[in-house]
Amino acid sequence: MKTKSPLLTGMLLLGNIAFAQPANDLCADAIDISELFTGEIGVGAVLGPYSNVDATGEPELSSNLVDLWFDVAVGQTEPSIDQSVWFKFTGDGGVYQMATGNWCPGAAMYANDTQAALYSGTCDSLSLIVANDDIMYQWDSNLGWWYSIFNFEAMEGVDYWIMVDGYNHYQGNTFQGISAGSFCLHAVGVEPMTEHTICDGARNINEIFDATTVSSPGFVGPFDDSEVGSGIGMNPNADMLGTECWEDATDDGSVWFSFTGDGNSYTITHSQCGLDPDYNAYYFGYDSQMALYKGDCGELVPIDCSEDINPDEGFWWSQVGLDSEDGTEYFLRFDGFHWDIGLYDWSAEGSFCLRANLGNVNGLAEDEAAFITDVYPNPAQGAVTFSWSGSDNTADVTVVDATGKIVVSLSNVTRNQPQDLNLPVGHYIVQIITNDTSGTSRLQIVK
Repeated sequence: MKTKSPLLTGMLLLGNIAFAQPANDLCADAIDISELFTGEIGVGAVLGPYSNVDATGEPELSSNLVDLWFDVAVGQTEPSIDQSVWFKFTGDGGVYQMATGNWCPGAAMYANDTQAALYSGTCDSLSLIVANDDIMYQWDSNLGWWYSIFNFEAMEGVDYWIMVDGYNHYQGNTFQGISAGSFCLHAVGVEPMTEHTICDGARNINEIFDATTVSSPGFVGPFDDSEVGSGIGMNPNADMLGTECWEDATDDGSVWFSFTGDGNSYTITHSQCGLDPDYNAYYFGYDSQMALYKGDCGELVPIDCSEDINPDEGFWWSQVGLDSEDGTEYFLRFDGFHWDIGLYDWSAEGSFCLRANLGNVNGLAEDEAAFITDVYPNPAQGAVTFSWSGSDNTADVTVVDATGKIVVSLSNVTRNQPQDLNLPVGHYIVQIITNDTSGTSRLQIVK
């Protein structure tokens, strides 16, 4: 392992100020973060900020991080470990999603770019469990998508170690420096879906509809479908009935839910869990697929299939709609998209919630006119006006951001009445639900 040194091991991008090495520069001096792990599903906690300024690195750990961390220096074959700091905790038997980030006051890191790895064992004999470079590398770094995230099972009584490092930046062959600064740690308890990977083991979600009203959607979760957290992997022998819209045509670890119809119409959407910051569940790329059925597990009847809510805008999460029949049993299949780019292939996994809104996203019956929605001006800088077809003069309006998180929820909005949404610059999806039906529109907010 590394030893303490007064020398700066990487370029600091915070000026020419001299800093002492962090107290947790070494694995042996790791900071205990056990209080992050509450043991309660859906309950999150945040600690920090912590700093990696003037920290040293552990190059001897690099070989196990190939294809997991991606800051391979020019002429090298393994990622760099340049300015790493350490944390420790003892497992409580729960499954968690953990992330670095900028959610605590004072957190500021160059490019928001960390790398993280989770180990078990001892400092002298570390065993890598999982590692992550970026939450979502192709998204805007100003939003923090270069931070790190992973799901895992914290086995009871086992000691764990977390290494957080700054990314080693190059522009072509030119060294740009190492991300240094301060960051916080976040963890949230998630429900493992280990026992719910087949229809007969579906997890009942009747509670989501009990919580759904005209003025407010219902939520259930967060759930975990990851291999490290729940032990769920690809099922090459799975029956793909009803998944015809799935563009990957594979079962990458489907998880199943069940509910009983109550006679109402609903739209069920893959969600980030709502507005509470403790429920910001992340699913890789937010790229899910769903299939909805009714009947019995041995004789399922497909109702709806969903791949992407709006792929043109990069909104890759899924949603399905139904006009439920009172007393009828329904089954919902949730799966992550499978990418295959030749050199690498991987499947989306992580944590997610399900959201239910009144109204069927699939619109009116086949013999009725199409439901038309509109938002203007679009792009918008200030207030916007919502419009829709049909006889209803009021509607419920939900605005969802690029991560799948609800950022605005309005009840009984009057048609053509201006609404000040106070949204930051970005692209959004607007769902408009009337007493009879529902529809979606796109909205762009500009400066």
